Amino acid sequence: MTEHSWLWFVLNWLGLPALALLAIVLIYRRWNRVFPYFLIYVISAEAIGLIRLAASRFLPNAYSKIYWISDTVLAAAAFLAAYELLFRRLFPAFYRVRFYRSLFPAAAILITAGMILSAYFRGHFSILATAIHTYEFLLGAALFFFVLLMLVMGRHWGKQEFGIAFGFGLVVSTSLIMLSIWSHASRRAALAGYSVVAYDLACLIWLYCFWSEPPAQASTASPTLSAEALREARKWEDTLKDFMSQGKR
Repeated sequence: MTEHSWLWFVLNWLGLPALALLAIVLIYRRWNRVFPYFLIYVISAEAIGLIRLAASRFLPNAYSKIYWISDTVLAAAAFLAAYELLFRRLFPAFYRVRFYRSLFPAAAILITAGMILSAYFRGHFSILATAIHTYEFLLGAALFFFVLLMLVMGRHWGKQEFGIAFGFGLVVSTSLIMLSIWSHASRRAALAGYSVVAYDLACLIWLYCFWSEPPAQASTASPTLSAEALREARKWEDTLKDFMSQGKR
C-alpha cells in the first residue's frame, strides 16, 4: 500500500478502536446506567464497522447491500441516542413512564426492520437511502430542539451531554452538506474524506467526555430543576401527551 492508501485506511477505520475503547469506558465507568441508548449506539457502530471491514475483504460483491442495511440500523440507533438525550434531560417525568419511554424506540425498531425486510426481499435498496436521510433529518431536528430548549429553560450543559450533542451534530451537519452537493461527481472523493474525518473526531470527542467517572448520584437521581424550569418542562410534557392522545382517537 502507498503512503496515501495507508493514510486513507487509518482515517477510514480509526473510529473502530475509538468506539471499542469508548464502549469499555462506558461500561467500566457505569455510564451505561445514565445513557443506555448511547451505549447501544456505540456497540452497534463498532459491530457494524467490523462487519463492513470483513465484508470489504471477503464479500466485495455483497458489500453494497451490507452497507445500506447496516447504515439504516446505525441511523436508527443514532436517532434513539438523541431521543434519550432530549427526553431524559428535559422531560424526566415523561421519561420515567415506561410506556412513553418505550414508545419511540419500539416504533423506530419496527419501522427500521420493516424497511430492511422490504428492501431485501424486493431488491429496492433505494428505500433504505430514504430511511437514512429521514433518520438524519430527525436526528438533526432532535438536536436542534434539545439545544433550543436548553437555552430557553436555562439548563446548564453537562460535559457528557454536550459531547453527545456536539459529536452527533458534527456528523449530521457533514452528512447534510455532503447530501446537498453530492451531484458534483468531481467532489465526491473529497466529501467522503471530510465525512470520515468528522466521524473520527466525533468518536474522539465522545471518548474524552466519558473518560471520567460519573457522579455517585447520576445513575439514581434526575438533575435538579428550578421551579420555573419544572413548570416549563411539565407544560411541554402535557402538550406532547395531548398530541399523542389526539392521535389515538
